[in-house]
Amino acid sequence: MSVDYGLITESTDLTVIGGATTDNSKFFRNIRIALESQFNQMADDASITTRVFENIEFDVTSLEKGNLTNEWVRGTIIPAETTASSSGTIGRDLHQGIFQIDYYNRVGIGAYSDKLDSIANAFKRGSKLSVNDNVVRIRNVSLGVGRRDGAFFVRNIDVSYFAVTPARS
Repeated sequence: MSVDYGLITESTDLTVIGGATTDNSKFFRNIRIALESQFNQMADDASITTRVFENIEFDVTSLEKGNLTNEWVRGTIIPAETTASSSGTIGRDLHQGIFQIDYYNRVGIGAYSDKLDSIANAFKRGSKLSVNDNVVRIRNVSLGVGRRDGAFFVRNIDVSYFAVTPARS
């Protein structure tokens, strides 16, 4: 899978940073690249091969039936309102939000997996994710409520983030 950071709605190929040109005037894009790059690294480290990004079609029936290790993660950026952190012609904007990571595993194997901690550990409080001159900082990581979704049990890990960028003028 891949994400084209130029025209996200027109792609189903994932090039996390290689090939994605960052641009200091494209703050939303750079924030997304930073979070999804860390997400991709986290999935590699946790040996989770199936990853779903926003606006990427995913058919759960494509997973191998009967495979007791079926698991997958989905990353979704939930931005809050951008606010002015300082005013004037050289002001700054504050971008905040939640990067929600949904971890899916098979129903009936328990409500907890060690991979939940592996996912959370990839987004440690205070860490900085840099893309070009933009820095995304991690505020904290929280474990969400588990729930059943068809043949899967899903639990979300919520990564609270913020970035301070030059104000748009």
